[in-house]
Amino acid sequence: MEQELLPDFLVIDDDPINNMICNRMIQLSLAVSSVQTFTDPGEGLAHIQVKYAAGKAKKTILFLDINMPSMTGWEVLDKFSGFASEVQDKVKIFMLSSSVDPHDIERASSNTLVAGYITKSLSQAKLHSTFSDYVRN
Repeated sequence: MEQELLPDFLVIDDDPINNMICNRMIQLSLAVSSVQTFTDPGEGLAHIQVKYAAGKAKKTILFLDINMPSMTGWEVLDKFSGFASEVQDKVKIFMLSSSVDPHDIERASSNTLVAGYITKSLSQAKLHSTFSDYVRN
């Protein structure tokens, strides 16, 4: 797959160690050009709104944690739902959570903004099964 067709990745999680693990796993496993991490959900949302409203950003996959102290993943989704459709169309969201609560999984799967639910910790096997089109050979 050509580099310009590959998605960028964003991770919004309040845990910097998890963000480091995600960044490393994505870089090792997938042929991507960019991984950005945010420990502050508000900063992550601001980044998305500015970058993707400009219209020149490429498709992006967002890994979003559920349980964060300043703003939950559900609150991030509520704010994201108010973004322009041009912004929403560029970002594919996957919940990345340590929660195995069936209520969280059901809530994520019933949300039209959420493309999938992945339990932590992110591994090469989980990335390969979810993003097989982008796996490094």
